[in-house]
Amino acid sequence: MSKKILVVDDEPDVVEFLKTLLEDSDYEVLTADNGLAAMEQVRKTRPDLILLDLQMPEETGTGFYRKLRDKKELKNIPVIVVSGFSGRNVAVSKSVPVLEKPLDTELVLAEVEKAVS
Repeated sequence: MSKKILVVDDEPDVVEFLKTLLEDSDYEVLTADNGLAAMEQVRKTRPDLILLDLQMPEETGTGFYRKLRDKKELKNIPVIVVSGFSGRNVAVSKSVPVLEKPLDTELVLAEVEKAVS
């Protein structure tokens, strides 16, 4: 059974890139374009991993991350931040991996494999 990965990003090109990359590696991919839609997907499907952009309309990735961590039944879902901001200056736990845009295909796949195994 393939692992479910939720890609949360408001940039259609990034979503399409990650969706294609992950599906080609036999993952099931779900998508959301903001934190509100992402929370709805998480509640419905319980993904095995979330790839999360931080800067989005409606609700930011940071707001979504905080709500996710506040919910006992959801807080153990692994998250990888996908950000256009360089460096570690993101408002999430330091234990969360951060992948910087533009994305490196091999690094994305390595981090995803580490998170879901």
